[in-house]
Amino acid sequence: MISATQLLRHVPGSTVVHRADVRTKVLALTALVFAVSFDPAWSSIAAVWTAVVVGFVAARLPLRALPAAPRILRWSIGLSLLLGLVAGGEPFVGLGPLDLGVGGLLVEVRFFALSLGLLGLTLLLGWTTPLGDLPDAAAWLLTPLRWVRLPVDDVVAGLGLAVRALPLMADELATMRALWDLRPRGSTPRLVAAFDFAATATTSATRRAIELGETMTNRGGVGAPARPASWSIADVLVGLVAAALVAVVISLG
Repeated sequence: MISATQLLRHVPGSTVVHRADVRTKVLALTALVFAVSFDPAWSSIAAVWTAVVVGFVAARLPLRALPAAPRILRWSIGLSLLLGLVAGGEPFVGLGPLDLGVGGLLVEVRFFALSLGLLGLTLLLGWTTPLGDLPDAAAWLLTPLRWVRLPVDDVVAGLGLAVRALPLMADELATMRALWDLRPRGSTPRLVAAFDFAATATTSATRRAIELGETMTNRGGVGAPARPASWSIADVLVGLVAAALVAVVISLG
């Protein structure tokens, strides 16, 4: 499994999901998230996970693309579920002479199921779409804001910088983590080592920012025109599936 710093790495492919324009995929993801946000019921969560599974299979993504959950995340989920069980509440489950309230546990389970499902949709978008194409989708979706003279171009430029810098910083953090694991145990106090790690990360981020700025200056800045949309039958199929899932969420809500 890949590391947590490689979550949004593009996995090349020629499937329907890969060929769909980035604008279609971002619009479908946005519509599904909005529909689920109004009524996060179990039916809505099932629709989200259906989209994740169908998209993963349709994109023919390898299982090694699935990230390994960090230990701190697993412990956090386990602790939250335990606290939810302790909180009790309706409904009650009979365990011999005891009536165990599992209402709090069900709330926690629903929260994590929805959160992980939405995370899966985001990862699916990142696996099937080059990060450099996301600013084009943002510029297209924010077009109505241009009519009221909001600085859409500045927002898109900032998003473009962020998505281009993300892989660079992910590589730097992976390298720093590997060096951290190789350091001699007990050579320096933990607090001092933590400060050293933070200073190294700050220095690395500054160096990367300078290099990225120089590259952008040599290429004429960030004001590159957006890539024109390439609508195809793949966009129709992705749009129909997304519309069907949104309709199911609204009708069952």
